[in-house]
Formats: sequence, structure tokens, C-alpha cells
Amino acid sequence: MAFDDLSDDELRTALASTTIVVERLRELNDIDQDELIQAARAQTEDYSDPINARTLEQIDLQTREAIRRQAKAEVEERFEENHWDRRASRLGKLAVAFFLPFPLFAFYDIYIGQINLEILNYLEASLGVAFALCALGWFLITSLQTLKYDIVPVFERFREDPGAFVKRKVSNAVKNPGERIRQVWEEL
Repeated sequence: MAFDDLSDDELRTALASTTIVVERLRELNDIDQDELIQAARAQTEDYSDPINARTLEQIDLQTREAIRRQAKAEVEERFEENHWDRRASRLGKLAVAFFLPFPLFAFYDIYIGQINLEILNYLEASLGVAFALCALGWFLITSLQTLKYDIVPVFERFREDPGAFVKRKVSNAVKNPGERIRQVWEEL
């Protein structure tokens, strides 16, 4: 009730000032932030006022280590390769490995081509087939992933509400084309 007369801006300024004071006091007295947060958590758990308990449950007291762990887990989850990504990666690497001898074969044909070794023809053919199969497998996996994660969701959003979808896309492109181009560039 003491802060009811303050505007939102005044309250925000007062809270910012209070936060600065608390952090400076913590630093001046060499109090670990994680220990302070744990002590605050213990106080909120012991607090049994039914009127203010609702707002105490909404306070999110996290230690730096907890924030770091949570951020690391979110990043790992977001960028973690699934088994299809690993398969596509392996197929791509194998395709490159099967392609690498071809410059040597070309060098052989140009400079040492007088000696015709039939085994090299079979080796070239088998490496070519292996390269083609690996490249085709990589292409299929990445194409299906693109279809599933990039193309189908767009069509589903369009199917749900075509008018709103077109309006949103057109307004995004027309409203700020420079920002849209920058966004597309960043997504690349």
C-alpha cells in the first residue's frame, strides 16, 4: 500500500535504485550471491502469510549457477543433433571421402595414362557408385528434414488462416523491408 501513490515509472526507478543498493551492499560485505539467494528462498518458504503467499510464489530466485545450467541445457537441447542429423553428416563425409580420389585418377589419366590398368577403371566405377549413393542419402535426409521443419509448418499456418497469414507476411515485408532483409540475412 505504501507504493500505491507511485506511477509505474517512479516505482520502476525506486526498484532499480533498491536493486543497486542491495547489490552494492552484497559486494561491499563480500556476500556470495548464490548464498544470498538460497537464504532468500529459505525465508520465502518459511513465510506463511496467506495474503502475500501468492506473490512470493511468483518470485523467481535463481542462482547464477542455476541460470548457467538452464541456459546451457536449453542451448544443448536446441542444437543437439538427432540420429538423422548424425546419419546425414556421416553420409556427407563419406561422399566427400569417396570423391577425394577422383582428382588423383584425373592426374593419372593425364600424365600416366599410357599404362592402362583395368583395376583402376573398376575402382573408379565403384567409388563413383559409392559417392552417388552417399550423396543421394544425404540429399534425401536433408530434403525430408527441410520439408518437415521448414515447408510443412508454413503450409499448416496458411491452412489454418490464409487471410491472416498473407496479411502478416505482406505487412512484414512492406512495413520495414530493410529490417526484413537483415532478418533473412541473419537467418542464413
